[in-house]
Amino acid sequence: MRKILPFIIILALCGLAGCMEQDGDDYTGAGLQIYTEELPPYNYLGPDGAITGSSTEVIQEILSRRGEKAEISLVSWSDGYQRTLETPNTVLYSAARTAEREPLFSWVGPVGSRDFVIYAKNGSAIRIESLDAARKAGTIGVVKDDARHQFLQENNVVDVATYPDDESCVQALMAGDIALWLGSSAIAAGSIEKAGYTPGEVVALYPVKTVELFIAFNNQTSPDLVAGWQKTLDAMKADGTYDTIMARYFGETAPSGRKDPVISSLVALTDLRLSCIARTLEVLALTGDVQSGDWEQIKPLLVELERGESAARFWYARPDGSYYTTVDDLASGNLMVRSYFPGVLAGERAIGPVVVSLSTGRTTAIVAVPVKDGDTVTGVLGASVYSEVLSRDLARTLSLPGDMFFFALDTSGRYIINSEEQRIGQDPLVQETPAAQEVFRAIMQQESGTTSYDSEGKHYTVTFERSPLTGWRFGVAEISD
Repeated sequence: MRKILPFIIILALCGLAGCMEQDGDDYTGAGLQIYTEELPPYNYLGPDGAITGSSTEVIQEILSRRGEKAEISLVSWSDGYQRTLETPNTVLYSAARTAEREPLFSWVGPVGSRDFVIYAKNGSAIRIESLDAARKAGTIGVVKDDARHQFLQENNVVDVATYPDDESCVQALMAGDIALWLGSSAIAAGSIEKAGYTPGEVVALYPVKTVELFIAFNNQTSPDLVAGWQKTLDAMKADGTYDTIMARYFGETAPSGRKDPVISSLVALTDLRLSCIARTLEVLALTGDVQSGDWEQIKPLLVELERGESAARFWYARPDGSYYTTVDDLASGNLMVRSYFPGVLAGERAIGPVVVSLSTGRTTAIVAVPVKDGDTVTGVLGASVYSEVLSRDLARTLSLPGDMFFFALDTSGRYIINSEEQRIGQDPLVQETPAAQEVFRAIMQQESGTTSYDSEGKHYTVTFERSPLTGWRFGVAEISD
């Protein structure tokens, strides 16, 4: 069971567990036509005229490993979407996997993520604190048939103007034809410049949501082929190839060596959750409401964020360390006592410092980003992510059997995540058995590996890996007699 369980988990995470009925390993598709759009850094036309980008390299590696050949065409999003929807043996990337699209395509991924952000012309005086406020602010421009367009339709936003690409949306925004643009933070700056303007002429008002990106297959594509692509992508993630590709485009440190898919999933799920919070806060930090430093303007934005992130309490701090939370308003404590705070005041974001909350007394992981006026830091936006809620969410997603458990140690060696919630905050170097203590000391000194120990008549095999994002050591343990 242990040998097949990681693969089952990975498929379940990707929504493709049903494909386990057929192996898909020996099936080789022929005649695939692949479509993509201009969406840097995921897919775009490089200076040499060739289609490139992080998702493109992932596609090319999958094709190479499977011995398949396929033509990749750069087209408008609407064109590629309709062709893939209607034509057998067609593929589209990078496609946001949404509830509306779920039954329309067969999915392989994820291969990335992107943020939906509402933008306005600088100086427009429009303020957005919710999607409902955006609905009342005027016409919203969006790329036709894009996931952002479908998001507006799903949420009954009717005053919408569609355009073939984001560059056209920006031009319409600056011309006054639309009041708002629902863009994507990953490509906003490039789209603004291509439209003939500078990024400072367009301002971010409100981050709507973060979505994961996938490879979408026409629904008539052989399930064997789709399963084979997913299996190849999983193998790329397990052997480090996927991380290496991502590092070239996003600057992340790519771990080397072959990884166990279960531990890789645990690390990836946690890092993605924290990274999404950080990206959302960074977008929010660019808004006029946050840059005003007025808590009454900032609070509604953070309240709205908490509705979509059950594990976090959001807050805003001033450079003197005083801070506000969505529940207490001005808190009695001061963040100057926190070791991460000076670094954020110096302009660096913090992801993963672990503290006991001054407001709630709960063990939390910190995500914090600076709010800047030019080069001057005028405040800090942050989130305190509750360890027990995050652990609970991970346990539901991974659904490990009863003979396995997971954990993460913070940089001091204490449990920050544990599927046995009562252990959160404990120090295994003190509170575990002597045999286990030796193992945990070794884990804290190494990047990754597998080790084991015996305790109270049970044998524990622990696979572990260090996250380059937080520095936490993640572990998955299997218990046997």
